[in-house]
Amino acid sequence: MFKFIHAADLHLDSPFRGITAESQTVADTLRSATFDAYDSLITLCIERKVDFLVIAGDVYDGADRSLRAQLRFRDGLAQLAEHGIRAYVVHGNHDPLDGWTSAIDWPKGVHIFSGDEVETVEVELGGQVAAAVSGISYRNRRESRKLVRHYEANRPGLFQIGLLHCNCGGNTAHEDYVPCQTTDLVQVGMDYWALGHVHTRGVLNEVPHIVYPGNTQGRNIRELAERGCYMVTVDSAVVVGLEFCPLQAVQWLTDQVSIDALDTIDALDRALMGAVEGLRERGGGCPVVCRLALTGRGPLYRELVRDDGITELQDRARESGLADTPFVWVQEIEMEARPAVDLAQLRDARDLLGQALLIGQEIQEAADLPQTLQHTLAELFDDPRARKVLQPFSAEELKRLLSDADLLCVDMLTRDE
Repeated sequence: MFKFIHAADLHLDSPFRGITAESQTVADTLRSATFDAYDSLITLCIERKVDFLVIAGDVYDGADRSLRAQLRFRDGLAQLAEHGIRAYVVHGNHDPLDGWTSAIDWPKGVHIFSGDEVETVEVELGGQVAAAVSGISYRNRRESRKLVRHYEANRPGLFQIGLLHCNCGGNTAHEDYVPCQTTDLVQVGMDYWALGHVHTRGVLNEVPHIVYPGNTQGRNIRELAERGCYMVTVDSAVVVGLEFCPLQAVQWLTDQVSIDALDTIDALDRALMGAVEGLRERGGGCPVVCRLALTGRGPLYRELVRDDGITELQDRARESGLADTPFVWVQEIEMEARPAVDLAQLRDARDLLGQALLIGQEIQEAADLPQTLQHTLAELFDDPRARKVLQPFSAEELKRLLSDADLLCVDMLTRDE
């Protein structure tokens, strides 16, 4: 029996782009989050007394990896070496071998797989060879080789691990580097595929195990909840235990607050404060970065869309979130609430507002919505100055913009003078 930990996508020194954190405490915490998650990974390996660690690519966040990130990575592996824990590492699309790197002497027991061909390294445990790890690193960011074809399960009698950074199953949320299907991996004959690249954890197959551990630290609002690694227990060359272990230093969460039953701003303020405290509890002892959405219908809608109502509520929610430890940073309050009006009834009215809402509905229901609006807004998108800041909109984003436009028309054309 032996144990190993499977991790991937550390993205050390990730800059957390798009996060505005006026608080120095929040900024410092985000700056160190990927490193803190890595430290937790090293501590976990030592405390659980695992035999080795495999890392399936994207150790660093960019090809021009920072010296700080490289030294922190080396220091962690050195701690493992002091406890007799080996480490096996491949590089992925974010940290390919052709990127800038410093001359570093890796600790004893660390194997960095080359990008020339698939290598197989035998793992000796307790005086005998018990496992074999096969892997290959990306030569460059745009790795185009069919890497799966080069793997062979050629160590009969050993527990064989395939270490690969790839997009298995055509996950559309990630770039399609080294695409493959579960059937391709099953046919190779490995006992365990330790995959990386997809940031959401998942077990794609169980015999053999084909596993994504996800990234160790969420970096944006799309990477919600716990992030970490898997601890794998093997007995008689069979996986008998697969345990997810959270590592994140900061957790991303979302919540909703409805205005349905709220008549006053102070009632909404109390509801937001309650949501912040609820998120602090959900964070499980680590800091939280969150997005709150105002939903429902009610008379507060008009007050919220005027002047700086949302901004001021957001500032108060941030103050509340920073008032205790661990902090809750409210990155944004989204306005998804609607006025207490019947849009269908307003569309039926034979007046200017009804006509505007009817046109908006027809556009939203168009089968080729992006193309329809692209033609309508061609003059804007063709302007060289506008193209620098405008990005193509998805159909969902366009529908939301049109829905907001409907409500703006309602607000402006029914507002009491």
